[in-house]
Amino acid sequence: MSLTFRQLIERLGKTGIAFVVALALFILAYFFGRAGWAVLFGLALVPLSAILLLRGLRVLQRRGLWSVRNRLLCVYALIGVLPLLLVLALVGLGAWAVTNELAIYLATSALKERISGLEDVVEALRNLPLQEQFAAAPEMLLDQQAKDPGMRIYIEAGDSVRRFPSNSPDIQFKPGWHDVKGLAVYQGRFYGMAHLTGNGEEITAVVPLSDRMVDNLVPNLGAISLFETDGEASAGGLRSTFGSDADSRRAGPKLNFRDGSEPSATGVHLPPSAFRFDIPVLWPTYLPHYHLDKPNKSFRGVLLIYSRPSAVLKSFFSGNEFWQGVLFDFFIAIALLFLLAEFVAVLVGAHLARRLTGAINALYEGTRRVIYGDFSHRIPVRSQDQLGELGSSFNQMTSNLERLLVVEKEKERLQTELEIAREVQYQLYPKQAPPSCGLKLSVQCDPARMVSGDYYDYQELEGKRLAFAIGDVAGKGISAALLMATLQATLRSEMAQFQPEDGSDCDSQPEIDVAKLVSALNKQLCAHTSPEKYATFFFALFNEQSRTLSYTNAGHLSPLLFRGGEVVPLESNGMVVGAFPFAKYDESCLSMGPGDLLVCYTDGITEPENPYGEEFGEERLIDLVHKHSHRDDSELISIVLEAVRSWKGGPELHDDMTLLLARGVQPA
Repeated sequence: MSLTFRQLIERLGKTGIAFVVALALFILAYFFGRAGWAVLFGLALVPLSAILLLRGLRVLQRRGLWSVRNRLLCVYALIGVLPLLLVLALVGLGAWAVTNELAIYLATSALKERISGLEDVVEALRNLPLQEQFAAAPEMLLDQQAKDPGMRIYIEAGDSVRRFPSNSPDIQFKPGWHDVKGLAVYQGRFYGMAHLTGNGEEITAVVPLSDRMVDNLVPNLGAISLFETDGEASAGGLRSTFGSDADSRRAGPKLNFRDGSEPSATGVHLPPSAFRFDIPVLWPTYLPHYHLDKPNKSFRGVLLIYSRPSAVLKSFFSGNEFWQGVLFDFFIAIALLFLLAEFVAVLVGAHLARRLTGAINALYEGTRRVIYGDFSHRIPVRSQDQLGELGSSFNQMTSNLERLLVVEKEKERLQTELEIAREVQYQLYPKQAPPSCGLKLSVQCDPARMVSGDYYDYQELEGKRLAFAIGDVAGKGISAALLMATLQATLRSEMAQFQPEDGSDCDSQPEIDVAKLVSALNKQLCAHTSPEKYATFFFALFNEQSRTLSYTNAGHLSPLLFRGGEVVPLESNGMVVGAFPFAKYDESCLSMGPGDLLVCYTDGITEPENPYGEEFGEERLIDLVHKHSHRDDSELISIVLEAVRSWKGGPELHDDMTLLLARGVQPA
């Protein structure tokens, strides 16, 4: 993706811009030879580089480690790969250290063994009288010639010095030497030396250390050489035992190692490799030595061994080929087992990481689809472990969500239908309060659901008559609302028979038989509804002229008549409507004077229970009406309904609540 210059500047930030400027100035100062400015800009680059490195690590952490796969790879590298590399490095370093010590031990032991022969000769001569020393020295030289060719003995007694053999070069020993043995350097050449003093004499044995002799200290080990790094090195340069002959050792070292058994021009060679990784290695160590012109002062030299690990092991175990073979085979077996275990671990780790990241990626893709509303997506489950259980749980969750979505859509559809049903039911209830006709009606219905199973109705009839009814359909919801609508339609149809026709004489209006009307209503409901659908029903007819109230109570809760401080429950005249077509109903009559109050209600008023399981009950309703009967009817209805809700302890209703008040008033 191409970036504009402005976007690039914004991404670099102030620190990035400062780093680029400082780097450009550093390069310019370096190429134009401004060393001071180059150092200054270089120092400025250090903190800027550190800040940019930290920013880069944070970006890498946010972006590179965002996915679980990269996090697992990082953890696997830290837990598996990094320790493996450290173990390999430790094993390699340990192998190098062991072979280094073995190689140095072999070389130094062989060198000390050569020098110990000189010490034995000098010690044997010192134990002899002077004249016998002169006679024994040549014989000792002959015995040592095979082991130490070129060996020389110097016996200094008083002012005279005897040399053996007699043609040996003169070596000027400065006075003050103590008993010493070891390496010595004289005129840029290495010697093995043993020097003893006593009985007024000094006995010294030296042997020149040629290239071939030093290189063959340990046969088949590899190239061995001695270097001088102190003392006369500042004047004469770095000296070694390498050279074409014993007199060419003043030159500096020319290490011309050649791979293979064929010797080079200097006689230096390497043993052949035993296996692919048997590479040549250079092992150094420090060896002290003396300068013959500086008594008793030791200097530091270097012993270099250039060989292969296999050659060191073969040389060390050359005395026991059994252990050499066993050790090598054991090492190879352990290495193969280690590599096999690591290979298996890598395969298992990669397999587990792929399964884990695959499962997480599948879950991620599944959740993304769920976010966009695709609940039909399922994750393939290929194992019976926790990851498989997680995938199965996700599939079950999406299946439940898909099913819940269908249910929710169905619920929305039903909710819409219930809204329509509520509107229809609301249209079924009477909209305007009837004229008083000597009786004032007030009513309120609070449904427990969208639609109500409670029923109330009133209608003004000819001859200053007022019919009203209240009922409670069995059940709740839409089925109860449908039966309520059927009940209302049937009642209106039956009442229409008692209405005078247009143009007829009002004095010839038919009389309404309340019991017969309820009986006819019961037969209609039984004929057109299922047997389990029924309703309690109270129907009353008030005549203003006679101020009488004729009623039939078909299994409904007894209305309460409040008159002069007393309460009279109305009697029941028959069973519920809609259950049995042969049911019989009777009619009762009472007078309703001004001030009398008839309270009609459904079971949603008296049956609600408080948290302790106690019903509101008829007694509390009577007490509440007695206490507030002087209030306006609509206010009294609100007080009663609110008291019932408070008694229940919550706003949710478990049953429809309907309260109808009929109060006797003076006619206008």
